[in-house]
Amino acid sequence: MPLKTLSIDRFRNIESARLPLAPRINLFIGENAAGKTSVLEALFVLARARSFRTRNLDKVIRSGEDGFQLVASIGQENKRDMPVGMSRSDKKLIARIDGKPIKRLSELATLFPVQWLGGNLHRLIEEGPVFRRRYLDWGLFHVKQSYMSAWQRFQKLLKQRNAALRKGRPAQEINAWDLELAASGEVLHQLRDSYIAELETVVLRVLQELLDLPGTFRMAYRRGWPADQDYHQALQAGLAKDREQGFTRTGPQRADLVFFYNDRPVNEQLSRGQLKLLVTALKVAQAQLLRNAASQTSLFLMDDLGAELDRSNQLRVMRLLQSIEAQVFVTAISEPAESDWESEQARRFHVKHGEVSEVL
Repeated sequence: MPLKTLSIDRFRNIESARLPLAPRINLFIGENAAGKTSVLEALFVLARARSFRTRNLDKVIRSGEDGFQLVASIGQENKRDMPVGMSRSDKKLIARIDGKPIKRLSELATLFPVQWLGGNLHRLIEEGPVFRRRYLDWGLFHVKQSYMSAWQRFQKLLKQRNAALRKGRPAQEINAWDLELAASGEVLHQLRDSYIAELETVVLRVLQELLDLPGTFRMAYRRGWPADQDYHQALQAGLAKDREQGFTRTGPQRADLVFFYNDRPVNEQLSRGQLKLLVTALKVAQAQLLRNAASQTSLFLMDDLGAELDRSNQLRVMRLLQSIEAQVFVTAISEPAESDWESEQARRFHVKHGEVSEVL
């Protein structure tokens, strides 16, 4: 379900913008600091209720204003367009779907499967496991309907056990949480394990289109506790050390997803440019898997793609995204050549000093 229109009011340096959108490619052209990335940020905030630039949504409010408002319309098959809106004022965030206030912000994420392809793509590979767990969580949230409730239950039980550990409660009291926590952790592990098996097949297929790698690529999932123990056994074996350190050291919250090329870590084998294409492939594969499982298309936000990929690789990426019917929002400093990623099919916008206008 692509977005058909987007309205932005009092967001960053954009006072007001009303944008008709193309179902496939939407190109925003302008100089640095013109407001191009703010358009992408507005879409991200509408989908995730958070920003990729700041933890405080009050900071995205246009200077001198007391709030912002974002409204999009979603095209539906054989139905009228559905409005989705969000406003922020007086430190309150209100979101509506089809005119009705929502109870959980995760409802927005369900409607807007957004993938970010901006700067620092290599972070997914080169930095800590938290980035890779977030990558997994995105896919599982959208593809496995039971994942969100399983994740929330595990987090609740983990928080209760950690609180008991920090307070120095006796071992018997801490053990009271272990059976439920272990069962919940095993459920998360099984969901992740089955998803990764499906994902790896798609990743390998996408990599053939993006990267000419003569060697062998593989993914490995590390569940967060020893392979020769079930989770309950791991909790029991680690109790003394957990009590000493005041937190639960094993479990799905410590899981990781690692990537190998020719049986060595990819960051030791691939160039920076190849790593960027690998991360792109990982995210495209998630979108492909979502489309296969739920017939749902994804939104890709691509900030200054030219700074990350050369022209030939841009063309490969854009053609691949079009093959999975993704709706793409991409920024550029200058107009691409007519031959670049079928740009003649794009809807173009010029951005200058926070003003966004369609190029007709």
